[in-house]
Amino acid sequence: MSVEKYPYVVIFIPAYNEEDSLVEVIAKINKNYRENKPKGYWVDIIVIDDGSSDRTVEVSEKAGVKKVISHMKNLGLGAATRTGIQRAYEMGADIAVKIDADFQHDPDDIDKVIRPILEDKADCVFGSRLTGGLKYKMPFHRALGNRFFSKLVSVLTGLKITDAQTGLIALGKRYISNFEIIADYNETQQLIMDAWGRHMRVIEVDVVFHKRMTGKSFISWRYPFKVLPTIIRLFVHINPLKVFIPLGGFFIFLGFCLALYVLSNGSGFFGDTSISILVVGGIQIIIFGLLADLISKNR
Repeated sequence: MSVEKYPYVVIFIPAYNEEDSLVEVIAKINKNYRENKPKGYWVDIIVIDDGSSDRTVEVSEKAGVKKVISHMKNLGLGAATRTGIQRAYEMGADIAVKIDADFQHDPDDIDKVIRPILEDKADCVFGSRLTGGLKYKMPFHRALGNRFFSKLVSVLTGLKITDAQTGLIALGKRYISNFEIIADYNETQQLIMDAWGRHMRVIEVDVVFHKRMTGKSFISWRYPFKVLPTIIRLFVHINPLKVFIPLGGFFIFLGFCLALYVLSNGSGFFGDTSISILVVGGIQIIIFGLLADLISKNR
């Protein structure tokens, strides 16, 4: 059987000044998934150069990747991931796989995230570093932040997420044909929530995670201030009724409470005006929620 009859997997690697580790990642993917006998699928590699100032493009081309797509300037990992998924879909991929360029995720684990999609057990698969085994002690502030955001995403979606910042992800064709990343930063949390909002089957699998040996992490103390607004915005975007109906109901409830107080004690014009503002405002908020829900359902 020719490889073209197997499912087609496009592995995309977002890279920003990662020339040293990127070569190693590409070499191992080539060895594991392209040079050896196919494992039930065939693979191409593309690199998303997110405005690098080093030799990222040159080393990628020398390594024989299928395509190098360059951003004119550094836009962020979310933007690079968006470009990677879009290009994988345009190439006709059955599965798009994202792996980071820093070699902290082991390319050996790519098969782990692909397999559930091939077996029709999932649409989106996220590799969990925290259940698979960290090969080093993650700094306290990063471990704390990861636990917090994983818990937040779990609470908002009802999914059991242990690692909402993983860099190893596989996405099936059903999802990549209709995905959305609204911000240019925290791509993993956005993908989990967006997939959940589109009623995709989302699971985690165990993967290993190595200590970074080259380059430096993009995560800093500013990370929570960039991420939280995006998560809130995305949750409202996906499920506006869960936000607007309770909020509108709260204002209507306050209006009725104030009305009871006015009836009991009397408050004049300003009391009547406040009641009207609260009740009408609450009704308008609910109507906005219904309209937003209609728009959301047509995404």
